[in-house]
Amino acid sequence: MRLQDCAASPWRNGGGLTHELVSQPAEEWFWRVSVARIDRNGPFSSYPGVRRQFAVLRGAGVHLVIDGQDHVLTPGSPAVAFDGDQPCRCELIDGPTLDFNLMTRGGQARLQRWRTHDSLPWTAGHIAGVYACAPASVRHDSGELWQLQEDELLWSADLRPGLWGLEASQAWVFGVEVPAQWA
Repeated sequence: MRLQDCAASPWRNGGGLTHELVSQPAEEWFWRVSVARIDRNGPFSSYPGVRRQFAVLRGAGVHLVIDGQDHVLTPGSPAVAFDGDQPCRCELIDGPTLDFNLMTRGGQARLQRWRTHDSLPWTAGHIAGVYACAPASVRHDSGELWQLQEDELLWSADLRPGLWGLEASQAWVFGVEVPAQWA
């Protein structure tokens, strides 16, 4: 398991600052997690062949127009998933936002909001992670415990078997199935 905070690898995008938290493999990634601050209205970057999952962490929210379809996302909304080559325009609702992005090239991925104390829907051998929006704890049935602070990411590229539990007032949980060509 690895713990990462959002102070890693900043780079500029068209409307704010993006922090790549992790990408695997690092050079030609199969999956990537980042947080981004969006400061102004505009189009999203195009990522052909990439499946994007996007969620608002902080701020009033965004209005996305993806291939002509409207989506309003706030910090309480579920994530929206779309193909990276679909045209996407972002309009801020009321000021800047901080957003979470999970991007994959092939395979199945799932990103969901978590506000409970319950077993996580992870599958052994897959990639899994938790992004804590507020302090949280992750527990394995072996007794191991990880304490996460606000804006920390806990992830594993090869999830071990067993029951995993999360206690969090607000977190994002993801799981990624790795296709054979990336295993």
